[in-house]
Amino acid sequence: MARLILEEKNKLRLLLQEDFLIISEFRALKLDKEAQQFWWQAVRNLKGNDLLAAAKIAQQWKWHKQAILTVARAKYWDDVALRFPIEYEQGIQENASKQQLDTAIIYGLIRRESMFDETAGSPVGAMGLMQIMPKTGRQIAREINYPWRSKSILLQPSVNLKFGAYYYRQMLDKFDGHFALAAAAYNAGPHNVNKWLKIDREYAADIWIETIPYKLKFPNNYLW
Repeated sequence: MARLILEEKNKLRLLLQEDFLIISEFRALKLDKEAQQFWWQAVRNLKGNDLLAAAKIAQQWKWHKQAILTVARAKYWDDVALRFPIEYEQGIQENASKQQLDTAIIYGLIRRESMFDETAGSPVGAMGLMQIMPKTGRQIAREINYPWRSKSILLQPSVNLKFGAYYYRQMLDKFDGHFALAAAAYNAGPHNVNKWLKIDREYAADIWIETIPYKLKFPNNYLW
């Protein structure tokens, strides 16, 4: 109880600081993009318990990316709820069941791909929670007979979860149920995984992951 009271006091103290007041103003004006960008200035000089309090504030606002990265700065690894949030639970459960996947797989993919930011976009054009490329999205829409109006539908969580779970199931089937290969293929493309398999000797999965010549080393990054 004493710890919870201290955390609440730390949060209130931070919320009264100038940088956090500016963020609150942005949020009140529904300028969420600007507010989230300003976050990193607000936390740049925080340390220890203040970083943890800031991460709790971000979690309260459902800014999971900021919460995950801020608590990582604090090196506070024991707060599992901060590091591995549970969001979009119904949609994840429904699509995991339909594709015969463990829900933990989908949570892990979302955490790594977008950190639960449904508006996320990558430099190469991937979109939404599970970072679907528009070309892949169109192909999936044809395969499952889903109406494709424009790539903007990939920013709808319900659509993105449906397409992402379907695509991961495809990758899992393609690589004989091997999680590491399917996860790498989901992120970097099956063509790259096939290429790596041709040049690699037989390794245990954890060693193979470390040999991936791809900057994200995707499967291993589930853990931070």
